[in-house]
Amino acid sequence: MKSALSVGIVGGVGVSWATAEETERQRWAFETDNAVASSPTVVDDTVVVGSGDSTLYALDTATGETQWTFDTEGYIFSSPTVADGTVFVGSDDATLYALDAETGTEQWTAETGGSIGSSPTVAGDTVYVGSNDTTLYALDAATGETRWTVETGDYVTSSPTVADGTVFVGSNDATIYALDAASGEQQWTFETAGKIESSPTIADGTVFVGGWESFYAIDADTGEQQWTHDASVVSSPTVADGTVFVTTAGGLIYALSASTGDQQWAFETKSSLHSSPTVVGETVVFASLRNVYALDAATGAQQWVFASGGRSSPTVVDGTVFVGSDDTSVYALRAGVDGSSEGSRVRLGTLGHHGARRVE
Repeated sequence: MKSALSVGIVGGVGVSWATAEETERQRWAFETDNAVASSPTVVDDTVVVGSGDSTLYALDTATGETQWTFDTEGYIFSSPTVADGTVFVGSDDATLYALDAETGTEQWTAETGGSIGSSPTVAGDTVYVGSNDTTLYALDAATGETRWTVETGDYVTSSPTVADGTVFVGSNDATIYALDAASGEQQWTFETAGKIESSPTIADGTVFVGGWESFYAIDADTGEQQWTHDASVVSSPTVADGTVFVTTAGGLIYALSASTGDQQWAFETKSSLHSSPTVVGETVVFASLRNVYALDAATGAQQWVFASGGRSSPTVVDGTVFVGSDDTSVYALRAGVDGSSEGSRVRLGTLGHHGARRVE
């Protein structure tokens, strides 16, 4: 059953009745047929998100009603990117899809040799995406034709980030790669102590990225380490006003100084964190496997919690939080603050973003 619900039963583990506060917070919920690990992308009046039921959904932001759907042959963990009227998304069927953003009609497909959990990034007229065939692909955004590929030593589930003509991406071979965006030529590599599933965020000349053994700040030009923080990180960090917000597999979210790595505060949940945080105004929003949280960005004090979570990363648009859940639903929640995500990968990369990108 796939439907938009104005009020629903929610629960991060099992099923529980919604509290009055949660009922008031929820604008709508859309039910799919499997867990929603993909992170929603919001463009104009449409939220686009994939589901483990192998379907990509385009939903009305105000009501959650379906505008169109597109079926693939595999779980959609990849988060969609929208550029110049085209939706790009990967699937576990080893295919990258380019779809018309208004109708969902297929424009082209590009096959790889492995499942695609990486989220595509569009820069200029090129789309970049990783595959579990150990390869990073650079494809023509208009046709899907391959421009170059770079092979790593393991799965590339990390989503690439492009800044100043350089592609930054992690690999499960415990290496972070900096590659020339036009040619794929290697500029530098940085070896870490564990797998890199986190997607890099670039801010003020620094690459922020997490690994299974540590969190790193790396000079974007040279690949030299600036500082590290002891944490197991599979999500992607967010940078806002000189602070790095990063969630950990151990159930903690940290606020760290972007320049020094010094801890400003930490907030402990009771569940592993795979969701990337997003910042709107003075609020940071993220999800655990059980709940969606809103915290004061300056102090870490809890503002509210909603009892449904998962691996999807939230984005906030015009005061509404859009996020997927392991309970098979996509939620639209009242953020409790006006505005849209600003200090996040909305501006600094990919994953859980809003606003269409323009191919130039």
